[in-house]
Amino acid sequence: MFGMSDPNQTLLQLESYVKDGRLEMSEVMATQFTDMFLTQKKRDLSSQIFLVKGLRILCDVLLLREKSSIATASAKILIRERKKLVAMAKQSAQISPEMIGSLSEDFRRCGNIFANANKHRAAKKFFSKCEKSSPGNIAVALEAFSHYNHDKNIIKRLINCTISAGPVIRINNSYVLQPIDLPPVSAEQVRLALIQISNQGLEQAKQLAERISSEIGAIERGEAAANARLQFALDSLKPKHDYYEYS
Repeated sequence: MFGMSDPNQTLLQLESYVKDGRLEMSEVMATQFTDMFLTQKKRDLSSQIFLVKGLRILCDVLLLREKSSIATASAKILIRERKKLVAMAKQSAQISPEMIGSLSEDFRRCGNIFANANKHRAAKKFFSKCEKSSPGNIAVALEAFSHYNHDKNIIKRLINCTISAGPVIRINNSYVLQPIDLPPVSAEQVRLALIQISNQGLEQAKQLAERISSEIGAIERGEAAANARLQFALDSLKPKHDYYEYS
């Protein structure tokens, strides 16, 4: 069914269905896809890769459809099968980290699933693991805060990530904070979260919120580069002295 004789094509079709919002069809298709591989007692490396990719899609769809109990079961299977994939990959020089997929993203996925299912201890554990595997990941820190906005450790994590993220930058007319090699996050969403934290009595959060407002204003007025990090890199490439000084 669903042309599953070609797993690559099936995954592309699944991603297309999810993008188009055809979530019920996506769930049926992803369930059948993953079950097909799970019933295989001895899977080769390619089959294990397909299984893990299918489980990611299934977890995401179940979260979107708010099917908490099934989603948590699928998340546990994802973590289990990912460990198997990593072990198998160590025996093959042909597998790159990109083919295995991001560990921090899998932890983020599980954190949101367990939080949505009110499995708070497990959710916080996965959010913490995500931060440890991708230090400074402000996008995940903000997600964790959206679920647990009074947890002191999560508040501290968001503040530290805001500090280390660098200045506000403008990308496609949107203001974001984006640590190097990590996902961007809306600067305005971070600012509002920091205001919420400052209302709990944390002055540092208020100062960071004001810093974000100030940096957005400076970019809008043309007083600061839209991407300060990029501008600094470009400036560093310019010659320090005019060639003709020495003529």
